[in-house]
Formats: sequence, C-alpha cells, structure tokens
Amino acid sequence: MSNTITIPKKLVKEVDKITRDFGISNEDFLLSAILYYLKGLKERANLKKELEMWEKISDRDLLKFEKM
Repeated sequence: MSNTITIPKKLVKEVDKITRDFGISNEDFLLSAILYYLKGLKERANLKKELEMWEKISDRDLLKFEKM
C-alpha cells in the first residue's frame, strides 16, 4: 500500500536540512519519525488503560473499606 501526503514547504526544508546533516534519506527519517510517534501513542494508550484499571480497583477497595 502506498499513500501520498503533502508536507508544508517549511517542514520539507527542515527535514532536508536534518537529513543532510545526518546523512540519511528523507524517507528513512520520516518513516522513523512516524514509527516513533506511533510507539508513543501506543504507550500512552496502554498507560491510560492501566490508570483506568487502577482507578477501578481503588474505587472497589474504598467501597469495601467503607463497608467495614
């Protein structure tokens, strides 16, 4: 699957400069940036799920404590 996106000219100039400085292709840089961003999103989603789980457990334990 291949998709095309339009990148603002100012951002293209920044990417060109960085990739030149690091000696990598624009494609490799952008792919790495996207993968890094997606990893961060997954980690945030996992953290959110974990915090929600802890909140439910905490609420349940508090109710048990109050009944005692």
